[in-house]
Amino acid sequence: MPVDEAERYIIDSVHRGDQDAWREVIDRYQGRLVSFARRMLAERAEAEDLVQEAFLGLMRSLKSYDANRSLETYLFAILRNKITDHIRRRHKGQRQSLDQLELDDAPEEWIDTDTPSRYVAGREDVAMQRQTLVECLRSWVAQCRNGRRFQDLIVVEMLMVLGLRNKEVASDLGLTEPAVAGIKFRVLEQWRTLTGEAREKHDWQETDLAADSTVARIWREERISCLKRSTLGRHLLGALDDDWTDYAEFHVQFADCDYCQANIEDLRREDQDESDWRADLRERCFASSVGFLTHREE
Repeated sequence: MPVDEAERYIIDSVHRGDQDAWREVIDRYQGRLVSFARRMLAERAEAEDLVQEAFLGLMRSLKSYDANRSLETYLFAILRNKITDHIRRRHKGQRQSLDQLELDDAPEEWIDTDTPSRYVAGREDVAMQRQTLVECLRSWVAQCRNGRRFQDLIVVEMLMVLGLRNKEVASDLGLTEPAVAGIKFRVLEQWRTLTGEAREKHDWQETDLAADSTVARIWREERISCLKRSTLGRHLLGALDDDWTDYAEFHVQFADCDYCQANIEDLRREDQDESDWRADLRERCFASSVGFLTHREE
């Protein structure tokens, strides 16, 4: 999701060691993060502990944080990995960090390098290629929404997020299989156009629309088609027009987007009196991470 000026300002303030800005970050995102964690964990205490760890993880990695990436998406990614580690430890599985997960896209010759410089160069190339894909996909989603091409967007989500086959997509949407194939062909052509002038080229193929592709994983991890919190709020109020309402219901309910559902749950709770709970969690998160902020200020 794009980074707005308010978010850039608050991130810059945290970089400068502003404690009030850090409290605001925690207060702004803690509710939706707890809602997201509760969707995967039975105990609220576990969810709150992992959210606290996620904010600490953000502070520790703030030096390498890409300011062009949505802070919400970055926090969700950290929390997702904290939850995965927690579940694996519970089942005595193999721990896998966020950095290792990000290496999955890298060719073996970049990972098994004989010098640190080659390894770093490889990581930079992977990051650049990923950023090209993210920019392309975000631009395409924006074009679809602005042009009200919601059917194309829904078809892509059904393929890449839900992992459905052409036949299943056609049946669910009341289309023919050739019609679905035609949408896929048109989408790939549009993606080729969007990346045509990019420094890092990508040879778009039909396999990129499969749920197990690298592109599909980036789509899910970067929340390419997630709705803005303000849009979700308008959806809750019934203030969207019919086309937008149909798409929002598809994305949130049919595609079962954990991130948007977490935001919706948090928006619903804003009308309830939970000030004590929020204040308590905010102070716990702040107390566990303020040491890093103080060191940054010095």
